[in-house]
Amino acid sequence: DPTSKLCDGIFAENLLKFILRPHAHLGLDRSNIPSPLAASAVIDELLLESPDIADAAQHVSQLWQKPAETKECAISIQDSKVMTDKPILDENSVPSCLENLRRDDLEVTFLGTGSSQPSKYRNVTAIYFNLFSNGSLLLDCGEGTLAQLKRRYGMEGAESAVRNLACIWISHIHADHHVGLVRILTLRRDLLKGVSHDPLIVLGPSQLKRFLDAYQRLEDLDMQFLDNKATTLFSWETFELDNGSNKNNELVIERDEDVKNGNLTSCRESCSQGSSKRLKLSDPVAKIETFALLNRLKKVLNEAGIERLISFPVVHCPESFGVVLKAADRINSIGKAIPGWKVVYSGDTRPCSEMIEASQGATILIHEASTYEVATFEDGMAGEAIAKNHSTTKEAIEVGNLAAAYRIILTHFSQRYPKIPVLDEISMHRTCIAFDLMTINLADLHVLPKLIPYLKLFFRTEMLIDNSDDHVEEAGL
Repeated sequence: DPTSKLCDGIFAENLLKFILRPHAHLGLDRSNIPSPLAASAVIDELLLESPDIADAAQHVSQLWQKPAETKECAISIQDSKVMTDKPILDENSVPSCLENLRRDDLEVTFLGTGSSQPSKYRNVTAIYFNLFSNGSLLLDCGEGTLAQLKRRYGMEGAESAVRNLACIWISHIHADHHVGLVRILTLRRDLLKGVSHDPLIVLGPSQLKRFLDAYQRLEDLDMQFLDNKATTLFSWETFELDNGSNKNNELVIERDEDVKNGNLTSCRESCSQGSSKRLKLSDPVAKIETFALLNRLKKVLNEAGIERLISFPVVHCPESFGVVLKAADRINSIGKAIPGWKVVYSGDTRPCSEMIEASQGATILIHEASTYEVATFEDGMAGEAIAKNHSTTKEAIEVGNLAAAYRIILTHFSQRYPKIPVLDEISMHRTCIAFDLMTINLADLHVLPKLIPYLKLFFRTEMLIDNSDDHVEEAGL
Protein backbone atom coordinates (compact mmCIF):
# COMPACT_ATOMS: atom_id res chain seq x y z
CA ASP A 1 0.00 0.00 0.00
CA PRO A 2 1.70 3.26 -1.14
CA THR A 3 0.00 5.28 1.62
CA SER A 4 1.61 3.13 4.33
CA LYS A 5 5.13 3.63 3.00
CA LEU A 6 6.97 6.43 4.82
CA CYS A 7 9.44 8.69 3.05
CA ASP A 8 13.02 8.48 4.16
CA GLY A 9 14.06 11.50 6.21
CA ILE A 10 17.33 13.34 5.71
CA PHE A 11 18.90 15.41 8.46
CA ALA A 12 19.96 18.84 7.26
CA GLU A 13 23.63 19.78 7.66
CA ASN A 14 25.56 22.99 7.16
CA LEU A 15 26.30 23.57 3.43
CA LEU A 16 24.36 20.48 2.34
CA LYS A 17 23.10 20.95 -1.23
CA PHE A 18 20.57 19.25 -3.51
CA ILE A 19 21.38 19.53 -7.22
CA LEU A 20 18.48 19.66 -9.68
CA ARG A 21 20.37 20.57 -12.85
CA PRO A 22 22.23 19.22 -14.70
CA HIS A 23 20.20 16.05 -14.37
CA ALA A 24 23.38 13.94 -14.52
CA HIS A 25 24.31 15.31 -11.08
CA LEU A 26 20.82 15.06 -9.60
CA GLY A 27 20.87 14.39 -5.88
CA LEU A 28 22.57 15.39 -2.65
CA ASP A 29 25.94 17.11 -2.71
CA ARG A 30 27.85 16.71 0.58
CA SER A 31 31.22 17.87 -0.71
CA ASN A 32 31.14 21.19 1.13
CA ILE A 33 29.92 19.91 4.49
CA PRO A 34 32.62 20.75 7.06
CA SER A 35 34.02 17.77 8.90
CA PRO A 36 33.74 17.98 12.69
CA LEU A 37 37.02 18.82 14.38
CA ALA A 38 38.10 17.48 17.70
CA ALA A 39 38.99 20.06 20.34
CA SER A 40 42.65 19.15 20.03
CA ALA A 41 42.57 19.81 16.27
CA VAL A 42 41.03 23.25 16.82
CA ILE A 43 43.73 24.09 19.36
CA ASP A 44 46.48 22.88 17.02
CA GLU A 45 45.07 25.01 14.20
CA LEU A 46 44.91 28.06 16.48
CA LEU A 47 48.50 27.55 17.65
CA LEU A 48 49.65 27.24 14.06
CA GLU A 49 48.12 30.65 13.28
CA SER A 50 49.29 32.33 16.52
CA PRO A 51 52.12 30.49 18.30
CA ASP A 52 52.17 33.22 21.00
CA ILE A 53 48.89 31.88 22.38
CA ALA A 54 50.61 28.94 24.07
CA ASP A 55 52.66 31.26 26.27
CA ALA A 56 49.70 33.58 26.76
CA ALA A 57 47.60 30.69 28.09
CA GLN A 58 50.16 30.10 30.84
CA HIS A 59 50.13 33.79 31.78
CA VAL A 60 46.32 33.85 31.91
CA SER A 61 46.27 30.85 34.25
CA GLN A 62 48.46 32.83 36.66
CA LEU A 63 46.08 35.79 36.88
CA TRP A 64 44.06 34.12 39.64
CA GLN A 65 47.13 33.66 41.83
CA LYS A 66 48.25 36.15 44.43
CA PRO A 67 50.02 39.15 42.87
CA ALA A 68 53.37 38.17 44.44
CA GLU A 69 53.18 34.77 42.77
CA THR A 70 52.16 36.04 39.33
CA LYS A 71 54.83 36.33 36.67
CA GLU A 72 54.84 39.39 34.48
CA CYS A 73 53.14 39.08 31.11
CA ALA A 74 55.63 38.86 28.26
CA ILE A 75 53.34 38.94 25.24
CA SER A 76 54.34 41.35 22.53
CA ILE A 77 51.43 43.73 22.23
CA GLN A 78 52.26 47.38 21.85
CA ASP A 79 49.60 48.86 24.08
CA SER A 80 49.83 46.18 26.78
CA LYS A 81 52.88 47.96 28.17
CA VAL A 82 50.77 50.23 30.28
CA MET A 83 49.07 47.15 31.68
CA THR A 84 52.22 45.42 32.83
CA ASP A 85 54.65 48.14 33.88
CA LYS A 86 52.88 48.78 37.16
CA PRO A 87 50.33 46.81 39.17
CA ILE A 88 46.78 47.27 38.01
CA LEU A 89 45.31 46.30 41.31
CA ASP A 90 46.21 47.34 44.80
CA GLU A 91 44.67 44.80 47.13
CA ASN A 92 43.67 47.63 49.47
CA SER A 93 41.52 49.12 46.68
CA VAL A 94 39.25 46.09 46.37
CA PRO A 95 35.70 47.04 47.43
CA SER A 96 34.64 45.67 50.79
CA CYS A 97 31.61 44.02 49.13
CA LEU A 98 34.02 41.52 47.49
CA GLU A 99 35.49 40.38 50.80
CA ASN A 100 35.23 36.58 51.24
CA LEU A 101 32.88 36.45 48.28
CA ARG A 102 31.47 33.05 47.28
CA ARG A 103 31.48 31.97 43.63
CA ASP A 104 27.78 31.15 43.84
CA ASP A 105 26.81 34.75 44.60
CA LEU A 106 26.55 36.33 41.15
CA GLU A 107 27.57 35.59 37.57
CA VAL A 108 26.85 38.00 34.71
CA THR A 109 26.51 36.47 31.25
CA PHE A 110 26.38 38.67 28.15
CA LEU A 111 23.95 36.97 25.76
CA GLY A 112 24.23 39.80 23.22
CA THR A 113 26.77 42.62 22.97
CA GLY A 114 25.96 44.19 19.58
CA SER A 115 23.64 46.99 18.53
CA SER A 116 20.88 47.45 15.97
CA GLN A 117 20.80 43.98 14.39
CA PRO A 118 22.44 40.56 14.91
CA SER A 119 25.75 39.94 13.17
CA LYS A 120 28.03 36.94 12.73
CA TYR A 121 29.90 37.61 15.97
CA ARG A 122 27.54 39.66 18.14
CA ASN A 123 23.84 39.22 18.84
CA VAL A 124 21.76 42.17 20.04
CA THR A 125 21.48 43.21 23.67
CA ALA A 126 20.64 40.88 26.55
CA ILE A 127 22.34 40.40 29.93
CA TYR A 128 21.61 37.41 32.17
CA PHE A 129 22.18 37.66 35.93
CA ASN A 130 22.62 34.24 37.50
CA LEU A 131 21.98 34.43 41.24
CA PHE A 132 22.29 30.65 41.55
CA SER A 133 19.98 29.31 44.27
CA ASN A 134 18.30 32.73 44.48
CA GLY A 135 17.08 32.68 40.88
CA SER A 136 17.97 34.93 37.94
CA LEU A 137 17.17 38.19 36.15
CA LEU A 138 17.31 39.49 32.59
CA LEU A 139 18.29 43.04 31.69
CA ASP A 140 17.06 43.71 28.14
CA CYS A 141 15.99 40.92 25.83
CA GLY A 142 16.80 41.46 22.16
CA GLU A 143 15.93 38.98 19.44
CA GLY A 144 17.60 35.59 19.78
CA THR A 145 18.03 35.84 23.55
CA LEU A 146 16.51 32.40 24.13
CA ALA A 147 18.76 30.86 21.46
CA GLN A 148 21.78 32.44 23.14
CA LEU A 149 20.73 30.98 26.50
CA LYS A 150 20.57 27.55 24.86
CA ARG A 151 24.02 28.00 23.29
CA ARG A 152 25.51 29.01 26.62
CA TYR A 153 23.75 26.62 29.01
CA GLY A 154 22.29 23.88 26.82
CA MET A 155 18.59 23.05 26.46
CA GLU A 156 18.03 21.99 30.07
CA GLY A 157 20.15 24.81 31.46
CA ALA A 158 18.29 27.42 29.41
CA GLU A 159 14.93 26.08 30.55
CA SER A 160 16.10 26.17 34.14
CA ALA A 161 17.27 29.78 33.70
CA VAL A 162 13.89 30.82 32.26
CA ARG A 163 11.93 28.89 34.87
CA ASN A 164 13.79 30.62 37.70
CA LEU A 165 13.54 34.19 36.43
CA ALA A 166 12.60 36.66 39.15
CA CYS A 167 11.86 39.49 36.72
CA ILE A 168 12.83 41.00 33.36
CA TRP A 169 13.84 44.66 33.01
CA ILE A 170 13.75 46.46 29.64
CA SER A 171 15.63 49.75 29.16
CA HIS A 172 13.72 51.26 26.20
CA ILE A 173 11.44 50.41 23.30
CA HIS A 174 14.00 49.92 20.49
CA ALA A 175 13.62 46.49 18.91
CA ASP A 176 17.20 45.35 19.59
CA HIS A 177 16.39 45.52 23.32
CA HIS A 178 13.00 43.81 23.62
CA VAL A 179 12.00 41.68 20.60
CA GLY A 180 13.15 38.43 22.25
CA LEU A 181 10.86 38.98 25.22
CA VAL A 182 7.83 37.08 23.94
CA ARG A 183 9.79 33.84 23.36
CA ILE A 184 11.10 33.94 26.92
CA LEU A 185 7.65 34.60 28.38
CA THR A 186 5.88 31.88 26.39
CA LEU A 187 8.56 29.32 27.25
CA ARG A 188 8.25 30.13 30.95
CA ARG A 189 4.47 29.85 30.68
CA ASP A 190 4.75 26.39 29.12
CA LEU A 191 7.41 25.18 31.58
CA LEU A 192 5.30 26.16 34.58
CA LYS A 193 1.99 24.90 33.21
CA GLY A 194 0.26 22.91 35.94
CA VAL A 195 2.62 24.27 38.60
CA SER A 196 1.47 26.85 41.11
CA HIS A 197 3.27 30.13 40.30
CA ASP A 198 2.83 33.87 39.92
CA PRO A 199 3.02 35.74 36.62
CA LEU A 200 6.48 37.07 35.80
CA ILE A 201 7.03 40.78 36.46
CA VAL A 202 8.22 42.67 33.37
CA LEU A 203 9.52 46.19 33.92
CA GLY A 204 9.86 48.56 30.99
CA PRO A 205 8.81 51.86 29.37
CA SER A 206 5.09 52.51 28.98
CA GLN A 207 5.24 51.89 25.19
CA LEU A 208 6.28 48.30 25.87
CA LYS A 209 3.01 47.64 27.69
CA ARG A 210 1.07 48.53 24.56
CA PHE A 211 3.15 46.05 22.57
CA LEU A 212 2.68 43.27 25.15
CA ASP A 213 -1.06 43.97 25.54
CA ALA A 214 -1.50 43.73 21.77
CA TYR A 215 0.37 40.43 21.68
CA GLN A 216 -1.63 39.00 24.57
CA ARG A 217 -4.69 39.16 22.35
CA LEU A 218 -3.06 36.25 20.48
CA GLU A 219 -1.86 34.21 23.46
CA ASP A 220 -1.39 34.53 27.19
CA LEU A 221 2.12 35.70 28.18
CA ASP A 222 1.64 34.96 31.91
CA MET A 223 3.18 38.27 32.98
CA GLN A 224 2.45 41.48 34.85
CA PHE A 225 3.78 44.80 33.59
CA LEU A 226 5.27 47.58 35.72
CA ASP A 227 6.33 50.92 34.28
CA ASN A 228 10.00 51.78 34.88
CA LYS A 229 8.88 55.17 36.15
CA ALA A 230 7.32 53.39 39.13
CA THR A 231 10.77 52.11 40.18
CA THR A 232 12.74 55.36 40.23
CA LEU A 233 14.29 56.39 43.54
CA PHE A 234 11.64 59.05 44.10
CA SER A 235 8.89 56.52 43.33
CA TRP A 236 10.26 53.97 45.80
CA GLU A 237 10.49 56.66 48.48
CA THR A 238 6.89 57.68 47.78
CA PHE A 239 5.83 54.04 47.91
CA GLU A 240 7.58 53.45 51.24
CA LEU A 241 6.16 56.66 52.68
CA ASP A 242 2.68 55.76 51.50
CA ASN A 243 2.97 52.26 52.90
CA GLY A 244 4.09 53.74 56.21
CA SER A 245 1.62 56.59 56.56
CA ASN A 246 -1.16 55.47 54.19
CA LYS A 247 -2.02 59.17 53.76
CA ASN A 248 -0.96 59.90 50.19
CA ASN A 249 -3.72 59.91 47.59
CA GLU A 250 -1.50 60.23 44.55
CA LEU A 251 1.68 58.54 43.34
CA VAL A 252 3.89 61.12 41.68
CA ILE A 253 7.02 60.16 39.78
CA GLU A 254 9.12 63.17 38.90
CA ARG A 255 12.54 63.50 37.41
CA ASP A 256 15.05 65.61 39.27
CA GLU A 257 16.05 68.96 37.79
CA ASP A 258 19.24 68.62 35.80
CA VAL A 259 21.69 71.29 34.71
CA LYS A 260 23.84 71.05 31.64
CA ASN A 261 27.40 70.66 32.89
CA GLY A 262 30.27 70.61 30.43
CA ASN A 263 29.76 67.64 28.07
CA LEU A 264 27.00 66.16 30.25
CA THR A 265 23.50 66.49 28.85
CA SER A 266 20.42 66.89 30.99
CA CYS A 267 17.67 64.33 30.53
CA ARG A 268 15.16 67.15 30.81
CA GLU A 269 16.67 68.77 27.70
CA SER A 270 17.05 65.60 25.63
CA CYS A 271 13.94 63.59 26.52
CA SER A 272 11.37 66.23 25.65
CA GLN A 273 8.68 64.87 23.35
CA GLY A 274 6.75 61.82 24.43
CA SER A 275 8.58 61.44 27.73
CA SER A 276 6.29 62.23 30.64
CA LYS A 277 7.96 63.80 33.64
CA ARG A 278 5.14 62.81 35.97
CA LEU A 279 3.02 59.72 36.28
CA LYS A 280 -0.05 60.49 38.32
CA LEU A 281 -2.22 57.66 39.56
CA SER A 282 -5.15 59.65 40.89
CA ASP A 283 -7.43 56.70 40.09
CA PRO A 284 -7.60 54.74 43.38
CA VAL A 285 -7.87 51.43 41.49
CA ALA A 286 -4.74 52.15 39.41
CA LYS A 287 -2.91 53.22 42.53
CA ILE A 288 -3.87 50.06 44.41
CA GLU A 289 -2.79 47.87 41.47
CA THR A 290 0.58 49.65 41.11
CA PHE A 291 1.32 49.53 44.82
CA ALA A 292 0.33 45.84 44.99
CA LEU A 293 2.72 45.08 42.13
CA LEU A 294 5.51 47.10 43.78
CA ASN A 295 4.95 45.10 46.96
CA ARG A 296 5.26 41.85 45.00
CA LEU A 297 8.35 43.11 43.15
CA LYS A 298 10.00 44.01 46.44
CA LYS A 299 9.25 40.54 47.80
CA VAL A 300 10.55 38.82 44.65
CA LEU A 301 13.75 40.88 44.70
CA ASN A 302 14.35 40.24 48.39
CA GLU A 303 13.97 36.50 47.82
CA ALA A 304 16.64 36.83 45.11
CA GLY A 305 18.98 38.66 47.51
CA ILE A 306 18.44 42.02 45.78
CA GLU A 307 17.81 44.87 48.18
CA ARG A 308 16.94 47.47 45.57
CA LEU A 309 16.17 47.80 41.86
CA ILE A 310 16.16 51.48 40.90
CA SER A 311 15.47 52.75 37.38
CA PHE A 312 16.75 56.17 36.37
CA PRO A 313 16.17 58.26 33.20
CA VAL A 314 18.94 58.50 30.60
CA VAL A 315 19.45 60.41 27.36
CA HIS A 316 18.51 58.29 24.34
CA CYS A 317 14.94 58.07 23.06
CA PRO A 318 11.79 59.05 24.99
CA GLU A 319 11.38 56.96 28.14
CA SER A 320 14.86 55.44 28.17
CA PHE A 321 16.24 54.16 31.45
CA GLY A 322 19.29 52.75 33.15
CA VAL A 323 19.07 50.56 36.24
CA VAL A 324 20.83 50.03 39.57
CA LEU A 325 20.84 46.60 41.24
CA LYS A 326 21.98 46.63 44.86
CA ALA A 327 22.47 43.34 46.71
CA ALA A 328 21.50 42.99 50.33
CA ASP A 329 24.22 43.24 52.96
CA ARG A 330 25.53 39.96 54.38
CA ILE A 331 27.19 38.77 57.56
CA ASN A 332 30.47 36.86 57.32
CA SER A 333 31.58 33.93 59.48
CA ILE A 334 32.83 36.16 62.29
CA GLY A 335 29.70 38.32 62.39
CA LYS A 336 31.05 41.27 60.41
CA ALA A 337 28.58 43.12 58.18
CA ILE A 338 29.66 43.07 54.51
CA PRO A 339 27.95 45.58 52.19
CA GLY A 340 26.19 44.18 49.16
CA TRP A 341 27.53 44.61 45.63
CA LYS A 342 26.14 47.26 43.28
CA VAL A 343 25.74 46.72 39.53
CA VAL A 344 24.67 49.55 37.22
CA TYR A 345 23.54 49.09 33.61
CA SER A 346 23.31 52.14 31.36
CA GLY A 347 20.94 50.90 28.67
CA ASP A 348 21.54 53.17 25.64
CA THR A 349 22.52 56.71 26.53
CA ARG A 350 24.65 59.77 26.08
CA PRO A 351 26.86 60.58 29.07
CA CYS A 352 24.64 62.44 31.52
CA SER A 353 24.57 63.56 35.13
CA GLU A 354 21.94 60.95 36.03
CA MET A 355 24.23 58.20 34.80
CA ILE A 356 27.19 59.42 36.86
CA GLU A 357 25.10 59.92 39.98
CA ALA A 358 23.51 56.47 39.78
CA SER A 359 26.91 54.81 39.19
CA GLN A 360 28.66 56.28 42.22
CA GLY A 361 30.74 53.57 43.87
CA ALA A 362 29.40 50.82 41.61
CA THR A 363 31.06 47.42 41.87
CA ILE A 364 30.36 46.94 38.13
CA LEU A 365 29.26 49.56 35.62
CA ILE A 366 27.98 47.98 32.39
CA HIS A 367 28.01 50.83 29.89
CA GLU A 368 27.14 50.97 26.21
CA ALA A 369 29.93 52.01 23.84
CA SER A 370 28.35 51.99 20.40
CA THR A 371 30.82 54.32 18.73
CA TYR A 372 34.61 54.55 18.87
CA GLU A 373 36.63 57.72 19.09
CA VAL A 374 40.19 57.02 17.99
CA ALA A 375 42.80 58.87 15.98
CA THR A 376 42.51 56.60 12.95
CA PHE A 377 38.80 57.37 12.51
CA GLU A 378 37.22 60.36 10.87
CA ASP A 379 35.98 63.19 13.07
CA GLY A 380 32.39 62.18 12.35
CA MET A 381 32.48 59.28 14.80
CA ALA A 382 31.88 61.43 17.90
CA GLY A 383 29.28 63.39 15.95
CA GLU A 384 27.50 60.17 15.09
CA ALA A 385 27.34 59.20 18.75
CA ILE A 386 25.82 62.56 19.63
CA ALA A 387 23.33 62.41 16.75
CA LYS A 388 22.09 58.95 17.75
CA ASN A 389 22.31 59.56 21.51
CA HIS A 390 24.96 56.92 22.14
CA SER A 391 28.31 57.00 23.93
CA THR A 392 31.84 56.54 22.64
CA THR A 393 34.28 54.22 24.38
CA LYS A 394 36.14 57.20 25.78
CA GLU A 395 32.96 58.74 27.16
CA ALA A 396 31.81 55.46 28.74
CA ILE A 397 35.14 55.05 30.51
CA GLU A 398 35.05 58.67 31.66
CA VAL A 399 31.61 58.11 33.20
CA GLY A 400 32.97 55.11 35.11
CA ASN A 401 36.01 57.05 36.28
CA LEU A 402 33.92 60.03 37.42
CA ALA A 403 31.64 57.67 39.34
CA ALA A 404 34.61 55.78 40.87
CA ALA A 405 33.20 52.49 39.59
CA TYR A 406 35.41 49.53 40.48
CA ARG A 407 35.03 47.83 37.09
CA ILE A 408 33.68 49.14 33.78
CA ILE A 409 32.42 46.62 31.22
CA LEU A 410 31.79 47.97 27.72
CA THR A 411 29.00 46.46 25.61
CA HIS A 412 26.42 47.26 22.88
CA PHE A 413 29.08 47.66 20.20
CA SER A 414 28.43 48.83 16.68
CA GLN A 415 28.30 45.86 14.31
CA ARG A 416 31.06 47.49 12.23
CA TYR A 417 33.45 46.10 14.86
CA PRO A 418 33.02 42.35 14.39
CA LYS A 419 35.23 41.13 17.22
CA ILE A 420 37.22 43.63 19.23
CA PRO A 421 37.06 47.43 19.00
CA VAL A 422 40.08 49.47 18.14
CA LEU A 423 41.21 51.18 21.34
CA ASP A 424 43.39 54.24 21.74
CA GLU A 425 45.70 54.96 24.66
CA ILE A 426 42.89 55.40 27.16
CA SER A 427 43.75 54.07 30.58
CA MET A 428 42.11 50.66 30.77
CA HIS A 429 42.94 49.81 34.38
CA ARG A 430 39.26 49.43 35.26
CA THR A 431 37.85 48.31 31.94
CA CYS A 432 36.91 45.09 30.15
CA ILE A 433 35.28 44.41 26.79
CA ALA A 434 32.20 42.17 26.68
CA PHE A 435 31.74 39.39 24.13
CA ASP A 436 28.70 37.25 23.41
CA LEU A 437 28.37 34.32 25.84
CA MET A 438 31.08 35.75 28.10
CA THR A 439 30.41 34.94 31.76
CA ILE A 440 31.96 37.03 34.52
CA ASN A 441 31.86 35.81 38.09
CA LEU A 442 31.83 38.52 40.73
CA ALA A 443 34.78 36.82 42.42
CA ASP A 444 36.92 37.34 39.28
CA LEU A 445 36.52 41.10 38.92
CA HIS A 446 40.09 41.79 39.98
CA VAL A 447 41.50 40.12 36.85
CA LEU A 448 39.24 41.70 34.22
CA PRO A 449 41.47 44.61 33.08
CA LYS A 450 44.45 42.27 32.75
CA LEU A 451 42.62 40.30 30.06
CA ILE A 452 42.62 43.05 27.43
CA PRO A 453 46.15 42.37 26.05
CA TYR A 454 45.24 38.70 25.62
CA LEU A 455 42.00 39.57 23.85
CA LYS A 456 43.98 41.75 21.46
CA LEU A 457 46.33 38.84 20.88
CA PHE A 458 43.40 36.66 19.85
CA PHE A 459 41.98 39.21 17.44
CA ARG A 460 45.02 41.09 16.23
CA THR A 461 44.52 39.94 12.62
CA GLU A 462 40.90 41.08 12.49
CA MET A 463 40.14 44.10 10.34
CA LEU A 464 37.33 46.60 10.66
CA ILE A 465 34.30 46.06 8.51
CA ASP A 466 33.78 48.88 6.08
CA ASN A 467 31.99 51.74 7.78
CA SER A 468 29.32 51.79 5.09
CA ASP A 469 28.02 48.45 6.37
CA ASP A 470 26.79 49.94 9.64
CA HIS A 471 24.17 52.51 8.84
CA VAL A 472 21.13 50.50 9.87
CA GLU A 473 18.91 52.69 11.97
CA GLU A 474 17.55 51.38 15.25
CA ALA A 475 13.93 50.46 14.84
CA GLY A 476 11.29 50.98 17.50
CA LEU A 477 8.13 48.95 17.77
